[in-house]
Amino acid sequence: MERTLPSPVRWATILWSVAIAAGITETSLAVAPGLAEGGAVPWLALVTRGLLYTFSALLVAWFSRGHGWARITLVVLMTGVGLASVLVSMGLGVLSGFGVFVGLGYEGHGAVLLVRVAHTLVYVGAVVVATVSAFLPGANRYFRGARDAVAARDLRHTGASLSRAALA
Repeated sequence: MERTLPSPVRWATILWSVAIAAGITETSLAVAPGLAEGGAVPWLALVTRGLLYTFSALLVAWFSRGHGWARITLVVLMTGVGLASVLVSMGLGVLSGFGVFVGLGYEGHGAVLLVRVAHTLVYVGAVVVATVSAFLPGANRYFRGARDAVAARDLRHTGASLSRAALA
């Protein structure tokens, strides 16, 4: 049975996808200047981030299918770890006296700086709104319904196994 995504789950799915895209963009922006100057490709960092973004995209897909564990994992990783790392970097930059932008690793001026700041604002906004949306009443009903459907399926499966065992 195909279930329709309630609006909060649809929005959270879209916004978490936007946050992943912002992370991919940020990686590109961080690596591009070094490559343009003839620097070495940071393969380990790129592979690590590639795996992280792939796993995150899979989590978003599982989330949209009603897996409650994916909802919790997304909140822990993207809101807890991801958002915290942005905020801690900003805080460290301010505390060290270098400022928010240096804390975030943003060097440069003009358009480059503007794009990187815009990326961070998009990421933070998307993650915050996705997290709130993921726990609105419509989303909670959706995940409760998915959990109940799995429990009913498991109960039917257990009942069928017991019936076959009784016939044997």
